[in-house]
Amino acid sequence: MTDDILDEVRQERDGGQDEQNETDAWTIPAPFGDYDGHRVGHITAQDEPIVVDREDSYIRAFIDSNFRDDVRLGNYLRIPYPVSEEQEADYPTSMLVGVINRLEYATVANITDKQDGGYRHEPGEQSFSYVAQIEPISTVTFDPEDDDASFEQVTVDKPPKPGCDVYLVEDEEFLRTALRIPHEGAFLGHMAVSGDRIPSEESPLPYYLFNPNATDGNEDLGEPAIFRHAQVAGSTGSGKTHASKNILRQLATEKQYTIEVPPEEREEENVDVQDERVRGLNTTIIDPEGEYVEMGDDPEDDGYTVDFREDLDAQNIRHGGIQPDPDVDFEVFVPQIEDTNITHNNARSFGIPFEIVRTNRQLLYSSEPPERTRSAINQTISRYFRECNDPQSSYGNPQPTYREFSQYAERLLADADSSPITQNESVLIAARERIVDQYEYNRIFDHGTDSLTDLTQQMFAPGQVTVIPTDHLRGSTDRIVVSCLLAHIVQNKIGSNVDYPHIKGTPMLLALDEAHEYISEASDPRERYLVSNFQQAAKRGRKDKFGLYIITQTPQDINGEIRKQMNTRIYLGLERDVVESHDVYVPKEFQESVTQFNKGQMVVKQPDVRPVELVGLPVCLTRHDS
Repeated sequence: MTDDILDEVRQERDGGQDEQNETDAWTIPAPFGDYDGHRVGHITAQDEPIVVDREDSYIRAFIDSNFRDDVRLGNYLRIPYPVSEEQEADYPTSMLVGVINRLEYATVANITDKQDGGYRHEPGEQSFSYVAQIEPISTVTFDPEDDDASFEQVTVDKPPKPGCDVYLVEDEEFLRTALRIPHEGAFLGHMAVSGDRIPSEESPLPYYLFNPNATDGNEDLGEPAIFRHAQVAGSTGSGKTHASKNILRQLATEKQYTIEVPPEEREEENVDVQDERVRGLNTTIIDPEGEYVEMGDDPEDDGYTVDFREDLDAQNIRHGGIQPDPDVDFEVFVPQIEDTNITHNNARSFGIPFEIVRTNRQLLYSSEPPERTRSAINQTISRYFRECNDPQSSYGNPQPTYREFSQYAERLLADADSSPITQNESVLIAARERIVDQYEYNRIFDHGTDSLTDLTQQMFAPGQVTVIPTDHLRGSTDRIVVSCLLAHIVQNKIGSNVDYPHIKGTPMLLALDEAHEYISEASDPRERYLVSNFQQAAKRGRKDKFGLYIITQTPQDINGEIRKQMNTRIYLGLERDVVESHDVYVPKEFQESVTQFNKGQMVVKQPDVRPVELVGLPVCLTRHDS
């Protein structure tokens, strides 16, 4: 009996091959293209119904024997809806598009594989059906009556018919439409399945970050994704820096964005200034490891060949060092701290001016002071800057310094009986101990010829990539310096009545590497102040043309309110405990595979686009020695 069943299975298999050869010859006319050789199976309803549901859908496809090795988890499939009598068309005008989220073998005959020798003897693999479970994504339609029509994507509202043929998606335009992938923008990588580029290694589909702007003439299409913020996360060695350099290189272009002219600038000009203007993007990169300073130079990778560069040019992918780029400037500015050496060539040094504390007094709070001590500190700071701005005062000085402030505070807080600060002696002593003659503040503030405020216009110039390396700093010194930098940028970008309207009036992307070191769930008032500024910046990004680009190996440590505002998420290889954290939003279909990604593999979710797998370029597009 078993032999008879096996004979039937073999005959059905062989007969199916003949039918397959006939099917391969069938082609669907334009616009859906030639399907010869691309059919992999058909829809089956034998074991389970075909269901399209608002929550859980059940669409299963039998995969033909010849194509079992060609089909994998994550492959995109398209299923033509049959032509109805009302359509009066010769070929399908709509197709369901889905992704394979499960593959399984099932028995098709009354056989057993529990036998000596295993599969070296019958029944063999062909005695089992190979079934793909398909998650519907969208329906792609085409109007045959419109000669100029293109593909359109709509929601799935009906199941495919039993027996409908199933095809691998191998047309770039079709796949872009089905997944709503932008046709242009900043190149992030190539579409992939299990690390292999699709539709093919020879002709992969470029994936872009949505980035309309004034010079493209398509600004009305929506907000650039960069102003809705991006997070790049990956474990050590996963390729975060390589990927980020390539992405930031694509954003370093001649593109310009419309931005409001700050009221302070309108008043300064004292003329009728327009409410809006067009300016290039300033990209400022806080570089704790000194890796992004290399972006001014060409790659030294052996793979950066003439052929590779020609391929990049053909795909409109920007490459090479930024410094010789005629459309974008590149500058390196290094914070100058006492007793440190600056080793970066062609870099300008700048000091951190104590003046920043005037509007950011929390920068002096190394720990949480009691309320009365806080009041004494705040009063001291306010009185000092008020007297600095008073030309009649002995402290009248347009450039206040920490050393001068320390001496002033020493005198002001010295004696409770004579001090104008209304606190008892123990409070004044506590305040004095926190702010007077602090070794770290002496090292950080007011060094160098030029200060941060002196160079603000040059550092944050439109159409420029500015890298600020802090690899010569360590520990709390690094955190204080970076806090000063970020406070200066963020306050002047999102605040009102700002001191430096040039920052407010310039479109800006602020990239922060090792972001978990600076904007985590804060434990001290200085960090909480910085996190609070970033929370406001994240909420106001689209209005103020201010994008945040944060890079981290521990995304779960980023402050929750900031993390929620990251509308573009790029995940490279992650440890399992990171993926399983409730605070990390890896798309569920990739939660298992992302823990096994090779270097350069990534999952990307940008606004209004389905999450997909990408593979980055094998060569960094700028120099990358680290």
